Amino acid sequence: MRMKKQVALLLATSMLIGATSLAVSAASAGSVSVFDTGDYKLYDNDNEPLTDNNGITYVIEKVGRDGSILLDNIAPNQTFYIPLGIDLVSDIQTELNNGGTATASQLVDDGLFKMSVDKSGNGKSLIKSITQVSEKNVGDGRGSYLRVELNNSTTTEELKAQADITFKAKKTVNASTNSKDYDGVNSWTSGEKAELRLTMWINNKGISGTDGDAELGEGIYFDPESNDTNTLIWGDDRAALAFESDDDAGKFYAKLSTKSHSEIYELYADPVDADLWFYDFVGNPTIPSTSRATLTLGIPWDDDDDYAPDPTACYIYRLESDGSITDVTDLFTYSDDNDATGIEGWSIKTRTLGTYMVSDTELELDDYADDEEESSSNETEADNTDTSKKNPGTGR
Repeated sequence: MRMKKQVALLLATSMLIGATSLAVSAASAGSVSVFDTGDYKLYDNDNEPLTDNNGITYVIEKVGRDGSILLDNIAPNQTFYIPLGIDLVSDIQTELNNGGTATASQLVDDGLFKMSVDKSGNGKSLIKSITQVSEKNVGDGRGSYLRVELNNSTTTEELKAQADITFKAKKTVNASTNSKDYDGVNSWTSGEKAELRLTMWINNKGISGTDGDAELGEGIYFDPESNDTNTLIWGDDRAALAFESDDDAGKFYAKLSTKSHSEIYELYADPVDADLWFYDFVGNPTIPSTSRATLTLGIPWDDDDDYAPDPTACYIYRLESDGSITDVTDLFTYSDDNDATGIEGWSIKTRTLGTYMVSDTELELDDYADDEEESSSNETEADNTDTSKKNPGTGR
């Protein structure tokens, strides 16, 4: 049976969330309703059910009057949608703080209500934006939503982020109004409010134990076993790390991105017709080891690829923090089965995970540096001799 997580959900004083099967009249606004636990979910930006770091789907099981949404163990760097009313035909009325009523679709109409967000908590900077969305087709159907966008983070500790969301009426509306926006049913006075408190406990996914496996591009942290040999493997042997931890081994952010860098291709690879493969250990973390750890950059191509270079003839480069590139080929040793990490590839002893790229062809780093120096010298000379006209900089 697929596990589900309960989400207590209500707009304080009190926003009722409607599904097609639950047509609630204005007279019943404020009552407690129980929803179908299999159908009512939050959705991510790919229109998939939102899950926590353990893969458990957030499901709205009960609507109460506590005026809050609690999302526990949620990952940063993602966008998701909180439904306020599903199927605008049976859009449910919300009871406002002074006796008025409005539907969820009216609350997210910025012509009728102004939404404000007050953020707090030590993780408030992780909330990038919370916006109103109306008549959007997400997950369960076409309806009204809150769009929540979270910033990226390399945190290894749980951070609390809280947002108090207020919908405030811009003007007084009478129920007798014939406008379709008001349905001739709902009415409210200027300044009336509906409120919601969104509380999130945000952290990256944690991997612990002596043997860990991580997906490529996944925001994770590694929690090693103290006084033990720890191994972490990314992807299908794309990279591996092995180290002896100390008696107080600390967590470290361990995301591996293999995304290509188009600018580096343009500047370095294209002139010599090189193929590049990238290994970006985001944040370049320090390894909590008693001695230098073994890092192996695994073979990035498949055996059945049309082109597979000779791994013993490849070059390895490190991307420095200042944007420069260093040839570190001589620091790596190729093996088809490293004793420490157990995978084929190029290995190095290190205390810090850097940002590397493997090339099948030697890159002309010095030639490019000379060109840059000459260009800079010419620009300086031009500045000294003619100040009336200057070419705009490239911004590089």
